[in-house]
Amino acid sequence: MPVYHRKATIPEGRFDPEDGTLAVRLFQAVEPSSSRAILGFACEAGVQRNKGRIGAKEGPTAIRGAFYNLPCPRGFEPIKDLGDIVVDGDDLEAGQRALGATVKESLTTNSKTIVFGGGHETAFGSYMGLREAFPAKSIGIINLDAHLDLRNVGDAGASSGTPFNQIRGLDPENFDYLCIGVARESNTQALFERAEEWGVRIIFDSELIKGGSPAAFKEIDAMASRVDIIYLSIDIDLLPHYQAPGVSAPAIRGVAFSTVEEIVAYINSACIQHSTNMPLADFVEVSPPYDVNNMTAKSAAILARRLLS
Repeated sequence: MPVYHRKATIPEGRFDPEDGTLAVRLFQAVEPSSSRAILGFACEAGVQRNKGRIGAKEGPTAIRGAFYNLPCPRGFEPIKDLGDIVVDGDDLEAGQRALGATVKESLTTNSKTIVFGGGHETAFGSYMGLREAFPAKSIGIINLDAHLDLRNVGDAGASSGTPFNQIRGLDPENFDYLCIGVARESNTQALFERAEEWGVRIIFDSELIKGGSPAAFKEIDAMASRVDIIYLSIDIDLLPHYQAPGVSAPAIRGVAFSTVEEIVAYINSACIQHSTNMPLADFVEVSPPYDVNNMTAKSAAILARRLLS
């Protein structure tokens, strides 16, 4: 069966009963009745088609292992785990359809869904589910990423480099895309010209290195003020190679983890300030075979915890 739904397995973490009732970790905050959901997309077909380092299929398991062992912050609302959409082999399109259907179903019953990928092909499946769940709403996409994944679909089919091109193809007139952390050296001129033609807003990594997280605040506020929904997609390869070695394409320069964390927190705040809904986010490109001390998975896990806090 090339595409199937795998039941959730919640990894248990450290127990500290001697410290009392507040010494709990996220695996102890899992409740099936919760309105906030975790979903995995175990797929690397898009990365393989994109000629990247494979291993992203193992990403959801690694991120979960790091995420559920994190301490539970005060006032943390419970979560539930919907398991994984698994893609064995190259049937990416069927996997994206299955992911989209599951995301749609989750968004009709849950206030927030967090997807652990998977390569960045995850984004097209995530967006399809979001669009179907909210057909009448305007959607703005905020992508934290070193790359503009706007490539045209080639002979090999869609890939981890094409999701936002595909998303635009669904509704060209209403494509609203902000990419934060773009590295000039990691994108061809063809991608920059396509981005300009399509009105894509870009914050370069150099701007964030020079000005810190506030360099992105104006564009984040502008998007939150003009759309009904924000979809957040975080590619972990935005981080420097020493912070995130376990990705398909490690960044030589990268954007500091503290800056990325502040941006995630600001997106949350901007949504609250502008009464903008952010029901969906995904974390992609964690490739455990290349990780060191589980650092990349832990980086994704901490950002997910921040987003859910």
